[in-house]
Amino acid sequence: MASTHDRRAPNASTATERDGHGDEGVTVAVVNPASGSAISEPELRAALNGLGRRIEWRETTEDDPGTGQAADAVASGATTVVCCGGDGTVRACLAPLAGTDTVLGIVPLGTGNLLAANLGLPFGLDAVEPAVAGPIRRIDLAEVNGESFAVMAGSGFDALMIRDAKAATKRRLGSLAYVASAVRNLPARLVSTTVEVDGTTVFDGRTAMVLIGNCGVVTGGLEVFPDARPDDGILDVAVLSARSPIEWASVLWRLVRGLPQRRNLVARHRGRTVTVRTATPRPYELDGEDRPPVLTLEFTVRPGALRVHTRTQDDDGSDRG
Repeated sequence: MASTHDRRAPNASTATERDGHGDEGVTVAVVNPASGSAISEPELRAALNGLGRRIEWRETTEDDPGTGQAADAVASGATTVVCCGGDGTVRACLAPLAGTDTVLGIVPLGTGNLLAANLGLPFGLDAVEPAVAGPIRRIDLAEVNGESFAVMAGSGFDALMIRDAKAATKRRLGSLAYVASAVRNLPARLVSTTVEVDGTTVFDGRTAMVLIGNCGVVTGGLEVFPDARPDDGILDVAVLSARSPIEWASVLWRLVRGLPQRRNLVARHRGRTVTVRTATPRPYELDGEDRPPVLTLEFTVRPGALRVHTRTQDDDGSDRG
């Protein structure tokens, strides 16, 4: 595997600092009422209120998916903001919480919640108590073209897959909706692409997809970046150049089986800054939200920018589900 950095950045000790348990205070629950979930609103309210904390309930809207609610919570001195929703609700709360003392808690609802999965957090009502009172861990945040993300972003095939996954299908099939969308977009068109990592050109050729990860696991529990940690101050990069159905089958088979990828099909790199330039505008996505086509993507990482409630910790700081 090609590598531009060692596994742990020099400032990783700061990024992995542990703060222990949070002090009691005002907890703001930012709730997406449109998230499909087995948890009813009365059940969620009862579980939050049963923790003996002062809980303020704020729902997202079509115009504000959580950013404004989280910003208001930080401004009012909230100790914790508990995001009750899917990937979009969590991502909307990242920027207002970044670099503040307010801690993120997650109660996963909806189609999926990749940050919760990568941190080993429970789902359903079991998530409520650790989301409010669990140990606090510092993790990195990544940014692309000025927007924050916590898990993964990418250009090309993955953005098309996410864009074309219909809302009705996601409600009916959950994460399987992305599988159906992926099949519709295969084989992906290759586009002339240049990738720079920490100012050095590491790839110049035609790609189907470029992935940038702050975490390693994507939908379905597939581990795209086995070495990725959300607190190492480093971004992981995968440049996919599969062309034929046979080459795509090889990539997917190795991904599902957890086997190393063929370097001629998937090139791997690591660094603190990443620039992706394409010859023609290409759509991109961040944490499962698609964005319109662009020619250039600029990625950076903010080590230890987010404090998040977890479930358990071990000596090296990684969480166990």
